[in-house]
Amino acid sequence: MYIVIRSYDLIPGTREEFIQRVQERLVPLLNRVPGFLAFTLLEAGDNNVNFISTFNKFADAKASARLTNDWHTEHLNAFIKGYTRIAAGEVRVQKMMRGQLNSTD
Repeated sequence: MYIVIRSYDLIPGTREEFIQRVQERLVPLLNRVPGFLAFTLLEAGDNNVNFISTFNKFADAKASARLTNDWHTEHLNAFIKGYTRIAAGEVRVQKMMRGQLNSTD
């Protein structure tokens, strides 16, 4: 598995609209990416959110980046205050309990 984490510092007062736009428009776009496994949006403070996207392999994550890059620029840049941080890598250790994760959509 391969995980990509993006951190966004948002313009104050835009978080809820940003989250709604991601849920309504970005998540369906990601669902069309071959090898896409999961997406999580984490509120990490008043004006900070993190995306955690999980893919089968590196090539799937790259395909996602190509598909969503223009979308990010067009639909999310109006909300972003500062530099977006990105971390990506291969999952080396993971433990999940069966039946413990629930979808919030």
